[in-house]
Amino acid sequence: MFRKVLIANRGEIAIRIARTCRRLGIAVAGVHSDADRRSPHVAAIGDSILLGPAPAHASYLCVERVLEAARASGADAVHPGYGFLSENGAFAEAVESAGLAFVGPTPDVLRELGDKAAAKRLAADAEVPTIPGSPRASADAREIAAMAKALGLPVLLKAAAGGGGKGIRVIHGAASLDEDIASAMREGLHAFGDAALLVERYLPHGRHVEVQILGDGRGDVVHLWERECSLQRRHQKVIEEAPALALPASLRQAMLDAAVALGRRVRYRALGTVEFLVTGDAFHFLEVNPRLQVEHPVTEAVTGLDLVELQLRAAAGESLGFSQGDVRCSGHAVEARVYAEDAAHGFVPCTGTVRHVSWPPAPARVESGVQAESTVTSHYDPMLAKLVAHGADRARALERLRTALDATQLAGVTTNLDFLASLLRAPSVCAAVPDTGTVDDLLAAGMPAAPWRASAPHIAAAWTLRAGRAVDPAAPVASWPAFTQWRLGAPRGYRPLAPQFEVRTDAVTDAATLTIVAHGDTARMHFDAAIGDARHAVGFDDDHDGRGGTRVEVDGRAVLLWIGRDEHGVWLSDGRRTERVAVRPALERDPASGARTAATLVAPLTGKVLEVRVRDGDTVLAGQVLLVIESMKMEMRITAPHGGVATILGTAVGAMVERGAALARVEPVAPPAPGASTEGAPA
Repeated sequence: MFRKVLIANRGEIAIRIARTCRRLGIAVAGVHSDADRRSPHVAAIGDSILLGPAPAHASYLCVERVLEAARASGADAVHPGYGFLSENGAFAEAVESAGLAFVGPTPDVLRELGDKAAAKRLAADAEVPTIPGSPRASADAREIAAMAKALGLPVLLKAAAGGGGKGIRVIHGAASLDEDIASAMREGLHAFGDAALLVERYLPHGRHVEVQILGDGRGDVVHLWERECSLQRRHQKVIEEAPALALPASLRQAMLDAAVALGRRVRYRALGTVEFLVTGDAFHFLEVNPRLQVEHPVTEAVTGLDLVELQLRAAAGESLGFSQGDVRCSGHAVEARVYAEDAAHGFVPCTGTVRHVSWPPAPARVESGVQAESTVTSHYDPMLAKLVAHGADRARALERLRTALDATQLAGVTTNLDFLASLLRAPSVCAAVPDTGTVDDLLAAGMPAAPWRASAPHIAAAWTLRAGRAVDPAAPVASWPAFTQWRLGAPRGYRPLAPQFEVRTDAVTDAATLTIVAHGDTARMHFDAAIGDARHAVGFDDDHDGRGGTRVEVDGRAVLLWIGRDEHGVWLSDGRRTERVAVRPALERDPASGARTAATLVAPLTGKVLEVRVRDGDTVLAGQVLLVIESMKMEMRITAPHGGVATILGTAVGAMVERGAALARVEPVAPPAPGASTEGAPA
């Protein structure tokens, strides 16, 4: 066995790998970027080496720097975790050439299986059913378009070097084909260093079932049963279960046998996952993930095995130590991935600082990479944690996971906790067998939102006013010291009769004006806040139960919120979703009712500008794409909210932009005055 292992990863998986190493008496070292200096995985591992700047290509993906860290730490093995360099054959070869052990498959196998086209050919040679599609990957956009049209829409575009559900596009119509091909190629290039794509027939409403295999590198391969991973968004898993649901015994056995046969064909070493799409009573090969999976804890829960230990022993050259008949599957386990993302707006990744964290107690298993004051940046995947529950059957496991989710609180950054809670209570999930379209169907039907969110601007403005109040809140406006600039700086001598604020909650619309009237004494102050006809009564009472939140009453309905201010404005969170509101004193009244105003478009989160598609002075249409930003391996298109004349505000291709930074402005085109000449105007 190894003396010391360098864990070439970050976050929860680095902490989890270190836990098993220490149990086995193996010393560990870690790595980190500038952005991760104070991350929990650095503190948990202790001996951690700086790789470089925050961007992954300059730190976690830099092969030479990782090797330098391994040599400096005195490690004799490198564990890549998942993501980053875990499927990189060149990295595995460099590790072995440096005289170190790579905890994973051999470099040759990584190259074969890491290339989706090559893996598909291997599966076909092993007589595993495959999905009809292009015979090879291509980085020629015109060739890809031709293959898609020949195959017949809808089709699936897949990054040849991709993994983890990234670099995938479903193309339903020819109108967006060129745009989607370009976007998928960019994502493949930026995330995996390879723009080549595969084209496959799209099979809607299939089920994603995967088989966990383990090999010793000498031809002995066993399966550790299968997992159900059909609940996905953006083709990425969000809920995983073991075992799979309602599979006919013959179909299950055929998939298990196919996965083992493929593993034996390449003399597979360590852990790997063979993924299939199940449609009816048939199954089709998707890909092989030659690494430890995010969802490995559900397999550990039902088998009682430590999969990281099995990885380490296989990489050290040990035999498996057990036969297929020794691997039992007991009960049912479910895992939920907690992400920093906005489920209500297309699961866009979210950044920010985690201000408050509370995890559920046992028997729930929590694998987390964040703590209070952790910063969620745009440089890495937005997964924050995994919650795992095990029970005698699926109903019991789901009940325990729902309880764990209800007890989880993360304030300061928007998460998918509300979405997960709704998902695990939906009849199509709890009382039926879900498929890969289930999440989209539920979203189309609408997910319930917490009632307080509609009044977030009112709460934020009232909280701001309360924080700056005078000793006597019943005194005239002039005694509110934080807001005297209203009179001193207001144009045309404008004086409000009551405190007014500009509040902004949307990235592409102008701020609305909100008026507040305060009532009561200093200890029991409450507010009437109004934006047009949207009026709410808001009151505050500091919470004293040790959780550090504030009890907020809105129109007689109480909710516990965490509230604070950062560089982007006021943030409010119920421990599940975080709303952000830009609040500032209003210096003049709203424009005339019905008048269309210019819209300033801001960056929804920190990211890199990939494209600028318009120039200053261009006339644009409503919905036209102005810029494309990439963050957390996801592209976001910034579109015009209405027609008009565009101005790009100092943004260039390749530039990094912070969340809230102004990107562009669209000035509406004034209609011609009544009776004005239209001579020379286009027909």
